[in-house]
Amino acid sequence: MITHCPTRPVVRACTGQAGANRASAVRRCAVRASAVALFLAVTTNAADAQDATPYDAIPDEPARAAVRTMIADAAARGLPTAPLVTKVREGLAKQAAPERIRIATALLRDRLAMAAEAMAPSRAADELTAAADALQAGIPAATLRDMRRIWPSKPLTVPLGVLAEMVANGVSRPVATRRVRELLLKGATLTQFAALGTTVRRDIAAGLAPDAAMELRSKGVLSLIESRTGIGTTSTPLRPTGKN
Repeated sequence: MITHCPTRPVVRACTGQAGANRASAVRRCAVRASAVALFLAVTTNAADAQDATPYDAIPDEPARAAVRTMIADAAARGLPTAPLVTKVREGLAKQAAPERIRIATALLRDRLAMAAEAMAPSRAADELTAAADALQAGIPAATLRDMRRIWPSKPLTVPLGVLAEMVANGVSRPVATRRVRELLLKGATLTQFAALGTTVRRDIAAGLAPDAAMELRSKGVLSLIESRTGIGTTSTPLRPTGKN
């Protein structure tokens, strides 16, 4: 599995800094994991990403030139470049062949481009990175566009991260997509989405079937939303008692 994946809990938090400290701040922000606290908050800028890219460490000149061109092209198109820098660093850390680094970087660039189209008009780096992760997890671009339609002006970083993580943890795509979509329509908060991901992950670890855990916990969130809006519900979240 490609290392830029949503199977680990993701927190991307980047603090803005000025001057020489900013490049190091961008590098610190290139730390990953897939989700469920607050997903993916990456800030990036083309000049910083170019400075941070370890081009010289790629031993093969054609691959090095290709990666340099890809990242420059991504910056010119307004795509976040910090994830691409991270991808190069991951490949170098694993001593991957230069051609594999080039291919992995190209695939990620293509996912970011697809994400930008699906998330339009947003160009927020954290949303595009989360959407690219969702695409890698097998979530169709049509689903991302539907989520954008439901939340046209709200950030989708956390819901996207939760959706990708649930699929990565064994929840079937139809169940995960249906439940996340329903929560979007009902106006679930980002905190509720993050908590949902955490509890589902724990339930699965405790032995509950992934789909059952997703159904159970999402119904619990819906019950809370409905109770606060005055709509009655008979759903009662239960604790898993063991392996199915």
